[in-house]
Amino acid sequence: MKLKPVKKDKSYRLINHGPLVVVSSSDGKKETFTPIAWHMPVDFNPPLVAICVGKENFLDTLIRKSRVFCINILDAKFLSKIKKLGSVSGRDTDKLSLIGMKAIKCKKISCRYLVDSSGIIECKVKRIVALKGVDIFIGKVLSASACSSFEKGVWNLSKIKTVHHLGGGFFAVTKKL
Repeated sequence: MKLKPVKKDKSYRLINHGPLVVVSSSDGKKETFTPIAWHMPVDFNPPLVAICVGKENFLDTLIRKSRVFCINILDAKFLSKIKKLGSVSGRDTDKLSLIGMKAIKCKKISCRYLVDSSGIIECKVKRIVALKGVDIFIGKVLSASACSSFEKGVWNLSKIKTVHHLGGGFFAVTKKL
C-alpha cells in the first residue's frame, strides 16, 4: 500500500476516532459538561484513564479544584446536544438547561453524570501532566457503569452507536463488522 504524507499538525487525526465523550466535573458551586475527543485507557491495575483538556477550558479549572471527573459515553443520537455542549462555556452558561438534559449524582465522586449516558467512568485525579496549552489528567477509576448495550465486556454495536470525532467538524458512528 502506498502511503502519502500527512501534515504533522493533523497526525492525531489518524488515531483520534475513539468515542467522543462528555466529561463532567464540579467544584461544589459550579459544574460543567464538556465534550472531549482526546482520552485513553492508561493501565489495568490500578485502572487508570487519561483525558486531555485545554488549560483555558472551564473543565480544566473545575477538575484542578475538585480533583475528580466523570466520563459520560453517549449514543450518537445525542450528537446535536453534544455539539451544543462544546459550543459554550460552563463558566457562564447552565449547559444542561441549554440542551434539555438531566444529570444525577455520581456514586463515588462529588459531581454529576448525564442520565442519558450509556456508560460512565468516575475518576479521582491521580496525576496531572501539565504541558504548554493543555493538562493531561490521569484518573484512577473509582466506579464504572454501563447500560445493557455493554455485553460480555464490550459494546454490542447492534444496540448502540457511539459518536466519533474525526476532526475538523466531521463525525462518524460505530458499525459492527
